[in-house]
Amino acid sequence: MIPLKTTTLFILLVVVISTVCIVGCTQQPPVQPTPQPTTLKPNDTVRVATTTLGNILADAQGKTLYYFAKDIAGSGASSCSGQCAVVWPVFSADPVTVSSPLVSSDFASIIRADGTKQTTFRGWPLYYFQADVKAGDVLGENVTGNWFVVKPDETVMLSQQGSRLFLTDKTGKTLYYFTKDTSGTSTCTAACLVNWPVFSADPLSAPSVLKAADFSIVTRTDGAKQTAYLGRPLYYFTADTKPGDMKGDGVNSVWFVANASGSVPVVATTQPTTTATTQRSSYGGY
Repeated sequence: MIPLKTTTLFILLVVVISTVCIVGCTQQPPVQPTPQPTTLKPNDTVRVATTTLGNILADAQGKTLYYFAKDIAGSGASSCSGQCAVVWPVFSADPVTVSSPLVSSDFASIIRADGTKQTTFRGWPLYYFQADVKAGDVLGENVTGNWFVVKPDETVMLSQQGSRLFLTDKTGKTLYYFTKDTSGTSTCTAACLVNWPVFSADPLSAPSVLKAADFSIVTRTDGAKQTAYLGRPLYYFTADTKPGDMKGDGVNSVWFVANASGSVPVVATTQPTTTATTQRSSYGGY
């Protein structure tokens, strides 16, 4: 016969073990919320799409949007009409609705010569490409060397006047080279910088035809950072007041528009003094 004390202890032990088991078996770890991907609003008319060229602007259906290097940002006009507009149909959204990281203030509309509206991004008119048939197609990139997809984070763009394709900032302001600079080094300092402010873009985003490896960051003697292309530091010109201005081209035969090729004109070392030369010399001798 089992003693009463032993039986009591056994019963208590069974109760304790059962309680622990019940609690342990029924208690579940706290449910972690499932991360929700960022979703676009249903009424967005412009959005960011991921393509083989990276993130680009697209319409509500994901169709790629382009800009034309012959257009002048902020001019309120399009250089593509007639048959050009058949191949490159205009994009028009009214109103423009966007989600982060896009901001609605970057978008506006222009009235084209034919009276129709066209949406712009930072002043650049936006277009489709006729050969793009589905979302994500980017067949228009670099067509005829002057059509490019629009990137939402682009800091360097390409503009064309005449036969020259040159670098601008994202708003279309012209960028320049200084022939007195050496590769990776700026020799424009002090008074020179008053008239020729440095251009700096970090991080850098540019059309696919410009190789990322061709851009670099120059650390100036004052410690400031300056973007360089093919080793040539890039600058603005203070007399340029709007996109499309190229007033600094050829100043004192040492300042030239930043051609996409990286080249600068070869000029004579001595030139006769003219009224134009005298006017250009007023820019601090630079």
